[in-house]
Amino acid sequence: MEIGDWLFSNLQSPISNIQSSMLLPLLFIFLAFLADRLTKLWAAQFLAANGPTQVHALLTIRETYNRGIALGLFQGIGPIVGWLTVFVVLGMVVYMVRLPWEQWLARLGLAILIGGALGNLVDRVFVGQVLDFIETPLRPGIFNVADVMIYLGLALVLAGSFLQKGTRDDVMRDA
Repeated sequence: MEIGDWLFSNLQSPISNIQSSMLLPLLFIFLAFLADRLTKLWAAQFLAANGPTQVHALLTIRETYNRGIALGLFQGIGPIVGWLTVFVVLGMVVYMVRLPWEQWLARLGLAILIGGALGNLVDRVFVGQVLDFIETPLRPGIFNVADVMIYLGLALVLAGSFLQKGTRDDVMRDA
């Protein structure tokens, strides 16, 4: 029995299958969202007190705001970015719910991705821009924990689609 099968099978309870199968993904959505929110709060306070700081040769904490999406794309189109994010997140939620039980890696990847997207969406809706604060020479641009969650989630979705591809055809046929 694979670890994912074991985790999901042990989450079974009297509630419906769809509810119980979503407990772990909902937890990962919450944890990814919370990690983003807490690190942004910390970064805002840290940067207000200390300004830009090189923590290590590979890590600098620097404040910048992004009104677009990844790497500053689509700057200046205002609320369209927020609405686009809402529709994409809703689509990912629907897809995650429809994934078969055996696609646990892709489901968890989508959950992490959704949590990160929601973290940046909150900034876009309530602040009008997203706080980015992590800079490293290993990657272009400045980013935040939500961005890390989005990339990590995407990597897990891709890994799940290759490693568990036997059930992928079932999802596409049922979609």
